[in-house]
Parts: sequence; structure tokens; C-alpha cells
Amino acid sequence: MSESKYADYVEAVQKECPDADATEIAEAFAKYEQEFYIPPQDAMRSVLRRFQSGTSPAPTGGGTTTRETKKVAGLSELTGSDRDVEIEVAIITHNIRDQMIRGEEKQIAFGMLEDNPWEENGQRTRWDYKDWGPHANLASGSIVRIEGASVNEYNGKMSLNINQSTRIVVLKEGVATTVASNDPIDIQAIPKEGYICVVGRVLACRPDQIHRKDGSGSIDVVRGRIADDTGTIGFLSWEPFEHEVGTLLKIDGAQVRSFRDTPELNFGRTTRIEVFHDTNFADLETLAESTKTKISGLRDGSRDVDAIVQITEITKRTFERDGEEKFLWSGQIADPTGRCRISIWDALPFEETDLPVTMEIRGARVRAWQGIPDITVDNADQLTVLDTPPWDEGMDLANHSVDVALTEVVSGPSRVGMKTNGLLVSVRDDSGFIMRCTECRRVLRDGACFDHGANEGTEDIRLRLVVDNDGATAAVLVNKDATLAALEMTHEDMKSKVDELGESGFVQLVREKMLGRRINVSGRSIVDEQGAMILADGFEIEQHDAQLRATELRTQWGWA
Repeated sequence: MSESKYADYVEAVQKECPDADATEIAEAFAKYEQEFYIPPQDAMRSVLRRFQSGTSPAPTGGGTTTRETKKVAGLSELTGSDRDVEIEVAIITHNIRDQMIRGEEKQIAFGMLEDNPWEENGQRTRWDYKDWGPHANLASGSIVRIEGASVNEYNGKMSLNINQSTRIVVLKEGVATTVASNDPIDIQAIPKEGYICVVGRVLACRPDQIHRKDGSGSIDVVRGRIADDTGTIGFLSWEPFEHEVGTLLKIDGAQVRSFRDTPELNFGRTTRIEVFHDTNFADLETLAESTKTKISGLRDGSRDVDAIVQITEITKRTFERDGEEKFLWSGQIADPTGRCRISIWDALPFEETDLPVTMEIRGARVRAWQGIPDITVDNADQLTVLDTPPWDEGMDLANHSVDVALTEVVSGPSRVGMKTNGLLVSVRDDSGFIMRCTECRRVLRDGACFDHGANEGTEDIRLRLVVDNDGATAAVLVNKDATLAALEMTHEDMKSKVDELGESGFVQLVREKMLGRRINVSGRSIVDEQGAMILADGFEIEQHDAQLRATELRTQWGWA
């Protein structure tokens, strides 16, 4: 390869790194340009960092034997005994804290990395890593090639050790953001990933086991929750945890990991846990009461959840598993913040005829379907019937809808029992009459269901809309009853109008009637990576007095 193309850049690197080989420098620039399409002027900083970091040390002694480097594309190719590993990864989190090593305080970097960084939709594996350097050119959001790392396995969990002699080659720059783990932060402010320090009181604590996926055994762990006056968070301790409920602790070097949508603290060998003393810190009873979870605050993957809810519907389902008859109670629950489902795997402490029943739930776990949480109760002793609810007894929670701003709908979790409003900005062409599969209720395309093939279908009615409020936009799917009510038509009236105008003509009629108007919708929302959709069972067009609105605007603008 000719070095002349990169001569100026090689000379610039050698001024900073006189011992660096010119050919190796030119090869580095060529690799960036040919493999990553990064021109030499943009790659200068990364190449300079590579040669400033030094190279792996030469073997000592009289022998010339070198250890073979294991180059891999993915973390799954590695084993617990691998040394001198080379791999390209994305740095997800990078946090530095002080740690005592052999009686000496040193700075160590911790974090999380991810393989397969270049393929946008590829499968990725995440591991923890520890950087003993620490290397100055590691930063959150960067993509690097790690040369000379080793694998660590502890309790069946794999991680990567980045040693002082490991070479880090920056392939894509990141932002060096770290969390100072020695300074406690509020539980409410805990990030989704990283290493943090927190002060909290133990709300719950219980032993548990994690079974290895390969069937080789199980690991004893401790699960629980801690709280401060800003919130509560679950924890998983991989080490013995002997602190009683009610104990106030300072926890330094806890790793935040997200299970489904829920952050959780992980305690390991390097986590420092000590009893903390603060006379002003809220007591156990106060925290337990103030940190009870509302339905609007439920997140998929949450554990040890305490809540007060009203059970409005409940149904028993019997089934057979492993030759044994089992049963499950499932139904609807509500509180003033929303509605969701509940699953109870034990006998009820009340009769079905007693509904609605106000219930205190302790230590429940949360699963979600289409983003809607489902509180799961495993034992009857987790349930306590309350004589009176802590809210207005006159509230009809079974039909109660919570006002939520559209901006909050779009940015928040999926909800049941919500209502919102906004400006109607679009009526989709596929509004009107549709045919649904007789098996699964999916909309038929050209007379066929994606799963069940050709199908005569069942007729249904819907409106597909887009609503906007202050830049927040959501799709709205209005069901049959709400559509007919909004259009002030019967099923037969609508059928006649479609026959008269045609499908496109009918949609145009709806646009003339509704487009640009403010609407109120109620039902449930589904929020995922594709955006927000509101499944509306209630729909109305806001009516307003034009003269009154004009008077309000004149007053607002000082014209009155």
C-alpha cells in the first residue's frame, strides 16, 4: 500500500507519537477510509488516540512465543477461559468511581457494552465490563475495537475485563458522560443504566433463586425494595444481604439494569453497602404508605409492588397443567389514576358477589400485554380487604376515565381508562365499513386474513384519525358505537350514505364535518416504538360558542 496518500496525516501523528511506525499509521487511516468510509481528516483524532494509548507489551524473557489473539464478532463466541480477546463493541455506559485495591484507592471504570455495533437491526448481546486502566478514550456512545481483553465468569454471569495493557481503538466517537457514584442521588432521578450511589430504607427483602439457562443449577440471590421520599426501586443482590426491613442504607456502586421497562438495582462484589444514619430520613411506616404504587405508575417487570385498588370484575378460569387441575382468577381493577387487569393464583379472600371490593395488595409483580400492565398475585396472604377506600367512595371507578394531556399520552406508558383531546388533523382513507376475520377479528385485505386465509368476514365500522396537540401526535382508532354516535347516524343511515357517495365520497363527507375541529376521545392507549395509538370507545366533537370565544380572545389580546 502506498503511504503517500496519507503522508501529511502520518507526519502529524508522528509529531505527537514519535515512536509510532509510519506504515502502521498509514494502514490505520486506510482501514478507516476503506472499511468505515471515514476520510483521513475525520479519522485523525481516533488514529492519534490509538497510537497515544500505546501497543500491547512485548513478551518478557528469552522466549519468542506469543499468545494467539482470539478475534470474535460477537460476545456469544467467548467462554469464561478466553484471554487476549479482540472484538468491536459499542460502549453503552461508562462510569468511574474510586475503589480500594490492595489497600490503595484507585479509579476503576465500570459499565455496559454491546456487540454487533454496525448492523442497525442486528441481534445484540450486552455484557458488563470493568476497565482497570481506566482508558481515557472510552466513552458512552462510542464504538471501539478492544484488543487484548479477557473474559471473567462469576456465578454463571460473563463480563469483560479491560486490562491496563489492553489497546482501545476508537472507531466512532462518543460522549464522555459519567455518573459520580460517590454522591447519593434521589431514587426518582436514577437513570435506566449505569453505576450509582443511593441512600434508601429497606421496604422488603426476601431470598430467591435464579436458575441457569443451561440447566447446570441455580444461584441464591436476595430480592427486595428500597425507598426514599422521592420514590422506590427494586434490587437484586448477588451477594449475601443481611439487612432487615426498615434499615437505612447507603449503597455505593450499585448497577442499574432495566428488566423490561423497569430499572432495578444490582448489588455485586464491588458494591459497598453500609448502615446509614440520618434522623431526618422518613421512617418505614411513612415510606411504605407514601410509596404505594398507583395504577398509572405500574411498569412492566416491576416486583414487590404495594398498591390499593378496587376490584370491579373477577372471573375464575379452570385448566389442567401436568395432569393437575388448577385455577386462575382474572379481572379488572381500578383506582383514581386508571384501570388495568389483575391475575390471582390463589383462593379469594372475598366472594364474587361482594364486588366491587377495595383491596390492599402487597408484594405483587407486574407483567404487561400490549403495554397494559397486569398485576399478578401469587398468594392469598398478599391481599387484604379494606372496609373503605382512601378516595371518594362515590367514584364509579369501573367507568371512570382519567384526563391525560395528549403530550403525556404520547410520551408516557400505555393506559386503560384515559381520555384526552386535540385537534383532528387527518381522516384516513380506510375509515368507514370494514370486514373482519371470523376467527381472529383482524381486518381482511382483499377478502383474506393474514393468518386464516380467504374469509367471508364480519362487517364492522371504524374511523381512523390523527389528532394533534402542541406538537404531540397520536393515531386514533374509533370503534363502531362511538363512530355512529359522532356521525349522528344509525348503521342503516351510514350504509345508505356510503351507497350514495361511495367509500371515498363518504370519507370526504367525514372530513368536511370533522377536520380541523377539536375532539375528545376516551378509551385506552398503546404506546410502543411505532408511536402512540388511542383505541377509542368514546368520541365527541367539541362544541363552542364562536361569539364567546371571540370575546375571550379580545380580552386576552387587550382589545376589550
